[in-house]
Amino acid sequence: MKMTKIQHERRIKVLDKIYAKGPLSRIDISQQTGITPATVSDITADMIEEKLIYELGEENPKEVRSGRKKILLNISGRHSFYIGIELSEKFLSLVLCDNLGEIYEKKEFQTTSFPDVVNEENLYRETQTFLQECHAYQPSAIGIALPGHFDEGNLTIQTNNPFWKKFHFKKMIEAFELPIYFENNVECMAITERLFGENSHDENFTFLHVARGMFCSSIYQGQLYGTENILVGEIGHIIVHPEGELCECGRRGCLQTYASEAWIIKKSQILFDNSESTYLRQLSSSREDVSIEKILKAYQLGDEGVINILHNAIKYLSITINNVSMMIDSNKMLIHGRLFNEPQLLALLKEYMEQQITLLAKEKKQQLKLKKYHITNGAVAACGLCVSRHLLT
Repeated sequence: MKMTKIQHERRIKVLDKIYAKGPLSRIDISQQTGITPATVSDITADMIEEKLIYELGEENPKEVRSGRKKILLNISGRHSFYIGIELSEKFLSLVLCDNLGEIYEKKEFQTTSFPDVVNEENLYRETQTFLQECHAYQPSAIGIALPGHFDEGNLTIQTNNPFWKKFHFKKMIEAFELPIYFENNVECMAITERLFGENSHDENFTFLHVARGMFCSSIYQGQLYGTENILVGEIGHIIVHPEGELCECGRRGCLQTYASEAWIIKKSQILFDNSESTYLRQLSSSREDVSIEKILKAYQLGDEGVINILHNAIKYLSITINNVSMMIDSNKMLIHGRLFNEPQLLALLKEYMEQQITLLAKEKKQQLKLKKYHITNGAVAACGLCVSRHLLT
């Protein structure tokens, strides 16, 4: 039976609430959405029949209370499947996930010469092959996590990177019958963290991604914050040292000139060229061979030059995070990037942040949590984007 617009909106509201705060009882859903208990019961009955949600059991079954006990509802896995793709200079990753973000199939292509692997033709071909391999799952949609914002008018990526500016998605959109959703990779990760993460209170949080560049995305009152302004989230271009190095944006002393992977590699290459004692010379065959992995290895070995580069990056990053916490109503900051898979750097970041806490901040201290980096994070997040656009819209 076809739903009215109001019925559809209520259904989405109920399902979104279970995704973000589940497991929940029917009465809790009613109280939190303002939808009558009878209507919530009707909506959830339909969802149970569709195997979209299920009854988990009683809330605190050992607790003795009068009246009817609450039956908790939660999201069912394997209800639907989605293809998630992330485009990066370093890799192309594809995953097949269910509606809870569980990976069932995956493919990864890593490269040191990314235009040879990550290009329009390869993206189309690998997506087509992966779809054929996942045919038995009957995927419902494709999500693509982008290293920039999607330009709907031109079907391109809005970015400063000259290669990505030329990347066009017209062929992809025309070739596949499935819906294709595009979004900035960090915004995909923030959406996915709300739906699939450990945040069962649906609280406000900020997701900070440190890679070649830097970006942060905030979830505020259950929604992405600042979606109408593409400058919102460009944390890498916050000035931390007015007399610092010249950034690609034309200003001096941007955070990314200290803390982004691209600039850390750039400074480490200068170290490679000019220091006889750096471990980078033993770990890398040439300056072009210097990578974040080798920089972290040199750090673990106690390379003084690398330690100075990375500790400087962490210092300016901690200052920026503390400043952001005073401007955005956020209970938690999730930090994501290969740098922070190194425990010493994460510990140092927390230490620096503690040193800079103001008297005002002690009233409401923002949690800093690590989102463990993996090459499939962005592709899984693209599946989360599909759930958000396909099931929750």
